[in-house]
Amino acid sequence: MKHVAGFVKTISLFSIVLAISTGCGSGEKRSDIDKAIYEAVDAVVDNDVEKFMKFIDINYLDSEERTKQDIREKVETYLNRFRVIAINILNIKSVKKDNENADVFAEINFSHGFGKMLSKVIRSTGESYRFTLNMKRNDYGWVVINAEWNWMSIEELYPESIKVLRELFPDTF
Repeated sequence: MKHVAGFVKTISLFSIVLAISTGCGSGEKRSDIDKAIYEAVDAVVDNDVEKFMKFIDINYLDSEERTKQDIREKVETYLNRFRVIAINILNIKSVKKDNENADVFAEINFSHGFGKMLSKVIRSTGESYRFTLNMKRNDYGWVVINAEWNWMSIEELYPESIKVLRELFPDTF
């Protein structure tokens, strides 16, 4: 699980961060910020590091002093190690400060390998994290300039996120 946690830290920076996209309604109802998060996650699931990195600001610096280049290296390492990953966006809450800046709170579930298929056997739903992302709009669209994240137990997730997890993993709850 250390590898999953390390990847989650990496992916959070981008607001990431969809092969199995659920939780935020249809694409037509999503805000530009939500769309950016879904596109970033899709890029990771598709192993497209170049596309994913477009969602990270060139001046990105997080609380652990990781830069955009550090994030690239972590994502590449993770994708080389785990060929099959699942990322489920459980919930996104955006608070626009103005037309150029926003704070985003997202709960995202990660697993690698065939976690969803094995969930019936091992009663696992993967790892869930809550991200706080500071984003800004640039010429490309919305990008992450700073991020914080924390692992969340099932009991700590927002009710909307638990509902999505129950739909994704009905035999586990």
